[in-house]
Amino acid sequence: MIRIEICLGSSCFARGGSRFPAVVAAWLQERGLQAEVCGRRCSTVCSDGPNVRVDGVAHHVPDEEALRSLLADSMPAQV
Repeated sequence: MIRIEICLGSSCFARGGSRFPAVVAAWLQERGLQAEVCGRRCSTVCSDGPNVRVDGVAHHVPDEEALRSLLADSMPAQV
């Protein structure tokens, strides 16, 4: 199962990361997909935030549209 870690450190949180858990949950539910989704503390690249890790690979995700694009590119189709 894919693991999605959303940085909830203060910088990422303030730059829109606070909405990311709900966006990920809705995106997965709409497609009937599953993933392990969790928050994490600071990713130490605050100036690049919001930041998301997918299976350990870090991504700078500036907004919800970019987050949805990352999910589409990262999630295998599940039957």
